[in-house]
Amino acid sequence: MFKNIIYLLVLIVILFEMLFNSSLIVNSVNFSFEICINNLFPTLFPFMILSNILMEYGFIDITSELLKKIMNKIFKVHENTTSILILSIISGSPSNAKFINDLLNKNLININQANKILLFSHFVNPLFILNTIGITFLHNKKLGIIILISHYLGNIILGIILRNYKPYKTKTKFNISKTLNTIKNKKNNFILILTNSITSSINTLIIILGVITSCLIITNLLNIKPPFNGILEITQGLKYISNINNSLLIKTIITTFLISFGGFSIHAQVFSILNNKKIKYIPYLLSRLTHGIISSIMVYILFKIIYP
Repeated sequence: MFKNIIYLLVLIVILFEMLFNSSLIVNSVNFSFEICINNLFPTLFPFMILSNILMEYGFIDITSELLKKIMNKIFKVHENTTSILILSIISGSPSNAKFINDLLNKNLININQANKILLFSHFVNPLFILNTIGITFLHNKKLGIIILISHYLGNIILGIILRNYKPYKTKTKFNISKTLNTIKNKKNNFILILTNSITSSINTLIIILGVITSCLIITNLLNIKPPFNGILEITQGLKYISNINNSLLIKTIITTFLISFGGFSIHAQVFSILNNKKIKYIPYLLSRLTHGIISSIMVYILFKIIYP
């Protein structure tokens, strides 16, 4: 009851702020659409569609069977989460939340397995790192590669650190012929799968757009200054960091930490996609902070090697 009253009062305050700062709201909405159209949609949308189609045609079955022993040995995860890790590397977060949600809905993993794989499947789309961050923001393709390697290695190291958190021991033996027969017996209508994949991807992207827009409005209404606004919505922070008068090393470290942490906007996107699922936020938040620290250390080491 008390919590609802607090929410109501805050919303009323925001409503009046929006009425008296309409131009600020319009600019925030326009900027969020610009971010999504120019940066997020081109990198996420095609990968989301492709990953959905791959899942329907047996990608989970094949990757789970081929890599289950390796993945279980390194990370102690369920074999079906292998596909989440691989697809997340390709498409980036918050796509990982969508893949986890899909597998939960199909009962291919349970909530413990979902909670664990969520902690170290946060990857930023490689095209976004190499093109938007490396070339557009930092004007240095080599730095984009350094950040990409550090970000990915940081997640792998985090996964190894967390291997004994909710551990799973695979109980099935290697049987590729059974997997191939399962795939062979699937009755797939490509047009239907493509249509469903497009619909599902668009719905996810609309959620992402809505969360980004909300975060930008809140940031501007509260007059949160850069680079602190990057903790809420990373694209703003990344853009500001690229323009500050500081050393290239400092810019690279802060950029790597921000993309590995994800920003509260991405956190909100993840948990919006996983709505009504019993996913714990505190372990996720701690994993994002840890990933940011590990990746920052990695980028410092690589930077010193390449630019001695």
